[in-house]
Amino acid sequence: MPNLFTRLQKFRLDFLIPLILGLLVVITRLPFTSKFLYEWDSVNYSLAFENYNILQQQPHPPGYLLYVALGKAVNYLFNDPNISMIFLSILFSILSVILVYFMAKDIFSRKAGIISALLLIFNPFIWFYGEIASIYIFEAFFSILIAYSSYKLFKGNEKFIYISAFVLGLSGGFRTDIIEFMLPLWIFCIWSARIHYTKIVKGLLTFVIALLLWLLPSVILTGGLESYIHILRYTSEAASYTSLIFGASISQQILNTGVCIIWSLVGLTLIGILISALFLIYRRRNLKSKVIYYLKKPLNTFFLLWILPSFLFYLFIYIVKPGYLLTVLPAVMILLSYIIIRISSDIHFNFPKISAKHVLGFILLIYVISNTIYFVYPYNLHNDQIWETPTDKMETNQEIWFGIDVGLLYNNAKINANDENTQLHIENILKISNSDPESTVIAIRDITREDEGFNWRKAMYYLPGYEVYYLFDHENSGIDGNVSVWRGKDHSYNISKSSVEDIKLNSSTTKIIWVMSNETSFYQEVKDNFGVGEINLPNGMKIYYSYVGNQTSDIKISGFIFQH
Repeated sequence: MPNLFTRLQKFRLDFLIPLILGLLVVITRLPFTSKFLYEWDSVNYSLAFENYNILQQQPHPPGYLLYVALGKAVNYLFNDPNISMIFLSILFSILSVILVYFMAKDIFSRKAGIISALLLIFNPFIWFYGEIASIYIFEAFFSILIAYSSYKLFKGNEKFIYISAFVLGLSGGFRTDIIEFMLPLWIFCIWSARIHYTKIVKGLLTFVIALLLWLLPSVILTGGLESYIHILRYTSEAASYTSLIFGASISQQILNTGVCIIWSLVGLTLIGILISALFLIYRRRNLKSKVIYYLKKPLNTFFLLWILPSFLFYLFIYIVKPGYLLTVLPAVMILLSYIIIRISSDIHFNFPKISAKHVLGFILLIYVISNTIYFVYPYNLHNDQIWETPTDKMETNQEIWFGIDVGLLYNNAKINANDENTQLHIENILKISNSDPESTVIAIRDITREDEGFNWRKAMYYLPGYEVYYLFDHENSGIDGNVSVWRGKDHSYNISKSSVEDIKLNSSTTKIIWVMSNETSFYQEVKDNFGVGEINLPNGMKIYYSYVGNQTSDIKISGFIFQH
């Protein structure tokens, strides 16, 4: 009877605690969700719900087939791609938190499980990516799921070779990089479990089957293997701008590595940094004398193989968004929970009158309060005077504030700024054009804050009847020789590139609306040739427009010829 009672009590706890944790995720997420598709990629996924076409960036390569399929299924319920993707972000935030609880409980203790879950819930990047239409929360979910199922295998439960293999293969349909990053950990766990080779072969077959479930349809829908490989090669060229290994400059490598370090520190959080530093300082002698011993411990190897493959890739090869780090953050939060428990015990040992529980509770309270302030406080670092200032023309103090804004702040204020900017652009473009797509063409250039609200992809999506042009020349792309035009209308587009590009204006076209910086030579050419009117938006940005109804001759702006 006592054993039965104990089992029932544990079962009750393992039901109630995840339920409370899940409710906490919902309570902290629902008030802050974004109202518009957050970024370029969000639009790609949304358009893929309508028509899956990688060649049209619906979505961008490598295709994310299973994410699109899941999002499309959910969208039948909500009939709103933004809400559907945010629903998935919140749902998989809940699942990630619950998985972390059970995993940390199995590795360390129930206490560590609860602490790990709380650390994850209030982690700024987990919180941020749980509020927007983005795929990155799946990085965290599959990272934990693969690691947890592999850990079960690592501890000797051989049936998990099939579960972990299937999950590993399937994860590529959501984020292909997860397979590459988590494969070394999976192999290590197979080796540690000393499994019979027949089960290993079956596990590999399970992995291949799960892999083919999304890979084969992706290849077929792209037009064949050759076409799919070509797209993947084209996508991989991005590393040539971030990594010395692939041909980037030293300054580009320093920028990539620096950004990775900064985002990693933000993900660790201020409290996490302080607690980790205190732990290392306090135990430095023990760690120094037993470093080889600790490195040889299989569990430490487990965590190193969970963290290092992806982190080293981000550090030295490629990282453009902090969402990439969601692959490693769950592992870091579990380790941080262990450190917090040890620190609490050490303080109690040295100061017996101070309860370890009180110390632990105090640390968690400070963590929760500080990260909540970070996320919720309405920061105003979106300096109006540099909305349109190219980064190479900013003054030193402007660069500092811009760096803090773009590098350190991923919170509700950023989401609100994004929503406001998107809404203001849509409303004012409709106002200027009298909601008449036939009379108005939209021409978009890069501006410093384009990812904070409005870009060519969003214009295509939210203003489908309009012709929307994305114009690239040397000034905004850095590419010499040819100019490039992306023409979009009704959720489809084409790209052309040459030394000079024609932009044909219909006889009914009377206005061109410009989304551009007023501190560029392109703006000056437009002003000199067309004349420019402007509308000042409440957030400090401007929308420009030109009347072209009386134009009778071709006008050349940079490498673009506007023809009536």
